[in-house]
Amino acid sequence: MKLVHLSDLHFPVVLPFSSLKGKMIPGYLNYTFRRRKKYPISLWNAIVRKVNLINPDAIIISGDITNVSHWKEYDESKKILEPVLSNNTFMIPGNHDRYTEEATGYSGKEIPYYEKFFSPWMGETVPTKSGYLRIKKIGKLTLVGWDSNMPLSVLNAYGYVKEEIVHSTLEYLEKEKLDHYFLICHHPIWNPPERQESSGHRMKNREEIAELLKKRPPLAYLHGHVHTNWVKHPDPQKPYYVINSASSTRISDQRHQSGFHVMEWNEKQLQVKRFSYSEEQGEFTETQTISYEEKETNGR
Repeated sequence: MKLVHLSDLHFPVVLPFSSLKGKMIPGYLNYTFRRRKKYPISLWNAIVRKVNLINPDAIIISGDITNVSHWKEYDESKKILEPVLSNNTFMIPGNHDRYTEEATGYSGKEIPYYEKFFSPWMGETVPTKSGYLRIKKIGKLTLVGWDSNMPLSVLNAYGYVKEEIVHSTLEYLEKEKLDHYFLICHHPIWNPPERQESSGHRMKNREEIAELLKKRPPLAYLHGHVHTNWVKHPDPQKPYYVINSASSTRISDQRHQSGFHVMEWNEKQLQVKRFSYSEEQGEFTETQTISYEEKETNGR
């Protein structure tokens, strides 16, 4: 089975300034003047060409297709994503997709924007007491989606996953006798030592979550949020791969080694390949995987 993992696409959608309010104003200004030129649509077009050549069994998108959760971003993003949306696409939201209370359906009456536009590709909802748990089965592999995001102040982008969601996930897998699964969540559960996150950016309770996952570990934990690629190999503390494909559509620079990963699983082992954009060729090409072993790092 072959899977493509994309993340943090941050599509360059132009928004009428008069339609912005609250947190969206500084967020959009920051995007416009600091980040927009780093996300040319040509990189997305190159991803689509490469994905068509790879012909994967599943495409996984681990959040942040928007920048400030404006409804127009969702509308335009759906059109842009159309070439990769199929029955085998699985999507979860990122913190920029839950940027405002309005986008999350804060009144309880409106459908959150992400669900309104992308529910056909978000998997089936598993009922829980509170929280978000989505499942999609593809062949002998199960994709499990969590939502670690919430509307926050402009200076914060941290995540949080309720322990009840972890228990519900493990109970569901046990009940359905699902032995092989990938866990997809926007915030990292681990960082390399040189890319540690501040308390205002990381998942608040990730060590508690990692401890609970030892009871029934996934094959891999796929995420984004930090805009540089890495692959952590399994170790005793986290006996699963941790794979970051952010930011797939960003031009790489000295601090951001961007691109995406292709995973091949044969029911016994997982192989991971990294693809990054070659400006010389104008295409995504296979390149060296940025890998970490337990002995190389104390990143937690």
